[in-house]
Amino acid sequence: MYESLKPWVNIPYSIKPFIRRSGTGKAIYGEPIDSFCYPEAKMQLIKDSNGSEVVSSHTLYIDGSTSIDVLDSVIFEGKEWAIENIVTFYRGGHPDCKVVYL
Repeated sequence: MYESLKPWVNIPYSIKPFIRRSGTGKAIYGEPIDSFCYPEAKMQLIKDSNGSEVVSSHTLYIDGSTSIDVLDSVIFEGKEWAIENIVTFYRGGHPDCKVVYL
């Protein structure tokens, strides 16, 4: 992970991994997985995973080796958030840092 960010990645959050949708279309998630991030609260216009412009209010910087998908859900500050998009930065041919937009 970017050396300048490593000391800041110490705030807890949880990932609820997406399993499947029920017959009625409701998302079914697995057990939460605890991890650490560096959060940033700011309003910004981004493109979501479908290419539509949306407003993101929170950004989480996480380790590049973390397994996370846009279909997953995030629990941060006691609230469950949908993931709008994930951007991965690489170093040495491997994921180094992921930026998760909520």
